Amino acid sequence: MSNFFEHQDRAQSRTGWLVFLFVIGVLGVTISITLLTAAFMPKAIPLAIVVSLLIIGVPFIFKLLTMSSSGALVAESLGGIRINPSSQEPNERKILNVVEEMAIASGMPIPPVFILDEDCINAFAAGKTPQDAVIGVSRGAIESLTRDELQGVMAHEFSHIFHGDMRINMRAIAAIFGLMAIGYVGYFILRSTMFGPRTRKTDEKAAAGIAIFGISLIVIGCIGTFFGRLMQAAISRQREFLADASAVQYTRNPSGIGGALRKIGAQASGIMRHAEASQFNHMLFSQGINTLFASHPPLAERIKRIEAIAGGVLSESINVTPPQTPSHSHEAQIGGRTNPMAEILARSFAAVGSVPAGNLARVHAEYSSSDGLLLSAAHNPDGAKAIILAVTMAQDKTKAAAQRKFIIAKMPEIENTLNHLEEAFRQLGTQQRLAYVDVACATLVLGKIDAYKFFRATLSESVRSDGSINLFEWVVMQILRMRVELPMANRSGSAAPTHSSNISNVVASAQRTLGVIALQGSDDIVLAQRSFQSALNIAGLAETTIPPQEECTLDSLARDMDQLETLRPSAAGTLLRAALVCVTTDQITTDREFLLLRALSERLSIPLPPSL
Repeated sequence: MSNFFEHQDRAQSRTGWLVFLFVIGVLGVTISITLLTAAFMPKAIPLAIVVSLLIIGVPFIFKLLTMSSSGALVAESLGGIRINPSSQEPNERKILNVVEEMAIASGMPIPPVFILDEDCINAFAAGKTPQDAVIGVSRGAIESLTRDELQGVMAHEFSHIFHGDMRINMRAIAAIFGLMAIGYVGYFILRSTMFGPRTRKTDEKAAAGIAIFGISLIVIGCIGTFFGRLMQAAISRQREFLADASAVQYTRNPSGIGGALRKIGAQASGIMRHAEASQFNHMLFSQGINTLFASHPPLAERIKRIEAIAGGVLSESINVTPPQTPSHSHEAQIGGRTNPMAEILARSFAAVGSVPAGNLARVHAEYSSSDGLLLSAAHNPDGAKAIILAVTMAQDKTKAAAQRKFIIAKMPEIENTLNHLEEAFRQLGTQQRLAYVDVACATLVLGKIDAYKFFRATLSESVRSDGSINLFEWVVMQILRMRVELPMANRSGSAAPTHSSNISNVVASAQRTLGVIALQGSDDIVLAQRSFQSALNIAGLAETTIPPQEECTLDSLARDMDQLETLRPSAAGTLLRAALVCVTTDQITTDREFLLLRALSERLSIPLPPSL
C-alpha cells in the first residue's frame, strides 16, 4: 500500500489528539466562566455554562462549515488574490510555471495560486483533498527566492497535500477559532464600555462592572488561546520535517528548500502583518507569528536534517521512500519472468502521491520546449475551450471538417485559435495532449458556470456528431467532470461526493470496470479472462466470468465509476492496483488501457503520476 492511501485514510480519522486538546480547552474555558459567575451571580451558573459553550460552539461550527468548503476561503481570509493563469508578469509567471510543472509531474489537478501581500517569505496549501487544494505564497517569497528555491517550497506544500495534512489543518482552524472566541467577546465588551455613551453616575457604575466582566473574559480567553497555540504546535512540528524530506525527494535538489530556509532565517522579520495570520499559523511554510509555543521546528534543525539528506543520511523518522512492491506480486513477475512494463506500472502505483524520480525534470524540459501558442491558449479562457475542442476532433478529416463548422457556428470567437490548435495536436501523443487538457482545466475551473455550461453542451454535440464517442473523447469528459464540473458544483454550494465506501459496497461496479479494462487489453478472450481473474484476486473479489462485450459500453462504465468514486482512499488504492495488474498480466500495455487507467484514477481522486 502506497503512503498516499495510508495518509489519506488517516486524514479522515487522525483527529484524536486534536479533539483531546479541544475538549480540554473547552473545559478550561467553561470552568473558568462558571467560577467567575459563581463569584457574582451564583444563580446564573447553569446559564453561564450554556452561554460559554455557545460562545465556543457557534464560532467553531461556523468556521468548520465555511472554511472546510474551499481552500480558496483560507487564502482570501489572509488577503490572498488569485493569480490569473494567463498572467505574463515575470514573477507571477515563475510561480505559476513551478506549480503547474509540479502538478503535472505528480498527476494531480493544477491548484489555483494566490499571492499574499506580505514582505516575508511564506507559503501554504489549503483545502480538503488534492482536487480542491489551493496554494498561497507571499509576495516576498516570489520576489526574493530563486526558481529552485521556490520549487523546493512548492514541493514542501505539495507534500502536505499528498499526506492529507490539509484536512487536519482545516479542522484545526475551526477548533482554534472557537477556543479564542471568548477572548474576542471580552475585547468587544470592553471596547463598547470604553467608547459607548454614558450620561449618569449609575451608567458609570454599570459600565465599570461590564468593563471588569469584559477584562475577565479576556483573561479567560487566554486559556483558549493557550490550548489553541498548543494545538497548532502539536499538529505541525513533525509534519514539517516530513514535508521538508519529501520536498528533497520530489525535486532531487536539497539546495532548493535549504536555500529558502536560510533566506527565511536571514530576513529582518518573518512575521506576517495580516490580522488573521494567527489562526492559520500551523498551515504556513514557516512560523508567521510570535507565540509561546512554536508551531514549527527551529530553522536550524530543519536545515540540519536537509543537509543530512543531501549527504546521503536519511533519518528513519523522515524516510519518505515509497514502499517497494513485493517480489511475488502479479505486477512485477509473471510466470517467473520479469515484466518491464509491469515494473514501470508498479513504480507508478508505489509513487502515487509523490513526484517520481525524473518526472519534474522531464516535465520542465517539455514545458521549456513546448509550443508557446499552445501554452498561451491553455492559460486563456477561450483558448482553453479551443484546446478541449481541438483534442477531441476526429482523426478523419471529413468528420473533423463537419465538427469544425459546427463549433465555429456556436463559438465564432475561437475560430482562429481552433484552426491552429487542431493541426498542432495531430502531431502530439496521447499523454502530451492530456497534459494540455490538464492545464486547460485549471483555467476553465476559474470561469463562470453559465459560460462553461454552454461550452460543455457544444463539446458534447461536437463529439457525438458522428454518432458515437471514442475512448479518448470519453476520458476527456471524465477529466472535465473531476477537475472542472465538481469544483464548480462545490463552489455553488452542492454537496461533494463522500469517500467512505469499501469495495464490498460496490462489487458489481468494480467487477464490470475491471472486465472492461481486461477486454480492452486483449482480443484473446482467454487471455482477457486470465487478466480479469488476476485483478479480481488483488481486489479481493470472488471469481466470476468476464462481462459480455455488449455490457461493456462507455455509458455503462461511466455509471459504474459514479459508484466507484465513493470509495475511501485505501479501497480506491486496492482497486487501482487491481487495474494495474489487469493491464500488465499480458505484458503489453495498449494506448486504450492507459486511457482507461487515467479515467479510473481521475474518478477515484488518485493523482497517478505520468510515469508510463
